[in-house]
Amino acid sequence: MRFPEPHQQGRRVFSTPRETTRHGPGAVAGPWWVWLLLRHRFRVWAAAFARAEADRVVLWLPVMFALGIAVYFGMLVEPPAWLGPVVAAASAAVTIVFRRHRSLAWFGAVLAVAGMGFTMAQLRTNTLDTATITRAAWVSVEGRVEAVERRPADVRLTVGDVRLGDTRYDGPPPGRIRVTHRRLDASMPVIGDRIRLRARLRPPPAPTAPGGFDFQRHAYFQGIGAVGFATGAIETLELRPASPVKTMVEAVDRTRAMIAERVRHHLPGPTGAVAAAMLVGDRAGLDDATLEGLRVSGLAHLLAISGLHMGLVAGTVFVVLRLMLAAMPTIALRYPIKKWAAAAALVAAAVYLVLAGAPVPTQRAFVMTGAVLVAVLLDREAISLRLVAIAAFGVLAVAPESLVGPSFQLSFAAVIALVAVYEAIGPWRRRRRGEGAPGSVRRTFFYIAGVALTSLVAAIVTAPIVAHHFQQVPTVGVVANLLAVPLTAFVTMPAGVAALTLMPVGLDAWPLVLMGLGIDGTLAVAEAVMRYAPDALSTAPLPTAGLTAMALGGAWLAIWRTRWRALGLVGVVIGGGLWLSMPVPDALVDGSGRLVSVRVDDGGWAVSSGRGAGFIRQSWARRWGMEDGKSFETAAACDGLGCVFEVAGRRLAVPTSPEAAIEDCERADVVVTPVRLRLPCVGPAVVVDGTALNRGGAHAVYLRGHLPWVESVASTRGTRPWTRIRDSYGR
Repeated sequence: MRFPEPHQQGRRVFSTPRETTRHGPGAVAGPWWVWLLLRHRFRVWAAAFARAEADRVVLWLPVMFALGIAVYFGMLVEPPAWLGPVVAAASAAVTIVFRRHRSLAWFGAVLAVAGMGFTMAQLRTNTLDTATITRAAWVSVEGRVEAVERRPADVRLTVGDVRLGDTRYDGPPPGRIRVTHRRLDASMPVIGDRIRLRARLRPPPAPTAPGGFDFQRHAYFQGIGAVGFATGAIETLELRPASPVKTMVEAVDRTRAMIAERVRHHLPGPTGAVAAAMLVGDRAGLDDATLEGLRVSGLAHLLAISGLHMGLVAGTVFVVLRLMLAAMPTIALRYPIKKWAAAAALVAAAVYLVLAGAPVPTQRAFVMTGAVLVAVLLDREAISLRLVAIAAFGVLAVAPESLVGPSFQLSFAAVIALVAVYEAIGPWRRRRRGEGAPGSVRRTFFYIAGVALTSLVAAIVTAPIVAHHFQQVPTVGVVANLLAVPLTAFVTMPAGVAALTLMPVGLDAWPLVLMGLGIDGTLAVAEAVMRYAPDALSTAPLPTAGLTAMALGGAWLAIWRTRWRALGLVGVVIGGGLWLSMPVPDALVDGSGRLVSVRVDDGGWAVSSGRGAGFIRQSWARRWGMEDGKSFETAAACDGLGCVFEVAGRRLAVPTSPEAAIEDCERADVVVTPVRLRLPCVGPAVVVDGTALNRGGAHAVYLRGHLPWVESVASTRGTRPWTRIRDSYGR
C-alpha cells in the first residue's frame, strides 16, 4: 500500500473498514488497517510538527549539556575518566551514520551534547584538584592576600600561595585559605600584601544535614582548602605583588575598595552600604536588618550584580549616547549611531564587570548582555531564546559547577521564562503597536502591567529554586518589585552610572545623592513590606529530583511553540508531587553528636543544649522551619544519663554514656548517641553512634514509616573528590 504524502491530506487513500475487513464470504481480517492509519496520521503530524518547530530543536542542546553536568554532580561515586568521552563519541557516531534518519540523528546529537557536558564537568573537577588540609590544627600561615571583606563584626581574608610553618601539622598545605579576624583597625593588610599570621584552620565543613548546602563542594571549586580564624597581629612581609598580572588584578581590587569607601563617605549608613554593593559588589557594610528586610520583601536580588544591573548599566550608556548622537544630524544621518552606541555599551558593561570583581553571576550577566549588544552590531534580533542558549553554553563550558548553584539557576530560569512569555505575547504587542500610539493613560497602564507581568513570571519560575536552596518563598515579592524595580531602573542605577563616570574628576557627589534617594525609596518599600505584610513563607526543601523534573518541564514549556508544549506541565506536576511528598525527619543529629533535635508528636521540636553549634541550629531551623525549640527535659523522660522520647509510637533514646547506651539497646527502637559503642547493639532497628557519625556525618532519622530508617550526609553525597576529608564531618 502506498502512503499519502503530507500534501495529499484530505484525499481518500485508505479503504473503509467494511472494505478492508471482509475479503470473502464471512472472512474478517485483523485490525491491521487501524495500525496503518495511526502510523500514517503520526507521520503527518510529525511532518507538521517538524515544520513548525524545526528552528527550536537546537535550543535543546544547552539543556542536554546541562543535563550531562547534572548527571555528573548527581553521581555517588567518581566515574571513570573515559565514560563521558566514550558516550559523546559513540552518540556522535550514531548521528553521522543515521544522518538521513532525522529522529535518530537528533537523538544521537542531544546524547552527544549531554556526554560533552558530563566530560566538561569531570575535566573541571580533575583540573582543579584542590588540596585540602586533613585535620584541624593551629598553624603559622604565610601567603598573599587575594581578597579582603570587611564585615560589621570582623574582617574575612582570602589568602593564596599559602605556606605553613612553625606547626606540628605535617599534611599537604592548602593552596588557598579563608580566615576571619576580629581586628577592624587601619593596620589590616590590603590586597596584594604578603602576610604572616597565626590561625586555627580546619577542613571546609560538610553539610549540616543530609541534602543541605554542600560548602565542601563550593570550597573545592573556589580552590579553598581550609577555613578558620586568625588571632594576634598580622605581620606584613611584602607590600609589592609578585607578578605583573597580579599587579593589574590587585590594582583593580584596590580601585574597587576606593570606590566603595568613597560611596560610603557620601552616603553613610545602610544607604551607602547598598550603593557600594550595587556598584562594586562590596557588601561589607550591610547590616543584618537591611539584609533581612530585602530578603523577606523579595528584593535581595537587587544587591547581587547580575542581569538586571548589567542590563541597566549597558542600557543607560546605550540610550544616553544614542540620544546625544541623534541630536547631531550631521552624524546621525551619515553613520550607524545605533551600532556606535551598542559598542560603547559593550565597553561599559566590560568595565562594570571588572569593577564588580567579576564574580560568576556577573560573568553570566555580561555574557548575556554582550550577546544582545553583539546582535545589535550584527543587525540580528537582540533578544531571543537562541541568545540565551548561547550564553548558557558559554557559562557552563567555563564553569560547569555553576549549574548546581542558586545564582545560575535563578538567573537563567527568570531570563528564559521572560523571553518565552514575551515571545508568546509578541503577536498581540505588534498588533497593538500597529493600531497607533496609545494615550498617556494607556501607556502608563501598559507599563505597569508589563512590570507586574515581569515580576509575576520571575516570582513563579524562581519559587521552586528558592525553596530548594533556601526553604523560603517571598509572599509579597510581586508587589515589592512592582515598586522597587522601576525606582532602580530609572533613578538608582542611572545615577550610579553617572557617579562612576564623574568620579575620576571629583564630580560624583550629586549623582550619588540622587542614587541614595533611589536606594532610600527601595529600603522604604522593604521596611513597609516587613511591617505590614506577612513574612516569607517557609517551605519544606524541594528535593533535587523534584527541581530537575520542574526544570525539564519548564524547558519544554518555554522551547516549543505548538500546543504540545502543554506536556511540560507533566514535569511541573511531578516535581510538585515530589515536593509535597518530601518526608520530614523525626530526629536530626549533627556530625559530632553534640546537637540533637527531635520532632515530637505535637509537631514542635525539642533541641538539646549542645554548645558551640549555633550555626548548625540556625541551619536546621531554616531548612525545617523550626521555631524556638523546647528543651529535652520538657519533652522527654530525662535523667543524668540521657533522655527517652516517645515519637509516633516508637521509643527513641539519646544516651550520653556507654552504660546508658547498653541499657537503651535493650528497650529502644532507635538509639542516637555520640558514644562509640564497643559492643553490638542488636535490639534497636536503627543505631546512630559515634562511629556512624564519624563515618557518615550528620544523620536524619525517620520514624513514621513502616520501619524506622536513617540517611546520612555521606549516603547522600557519596565518595567524590570534595568529600575525601573524613574528619570534616565534625569529629
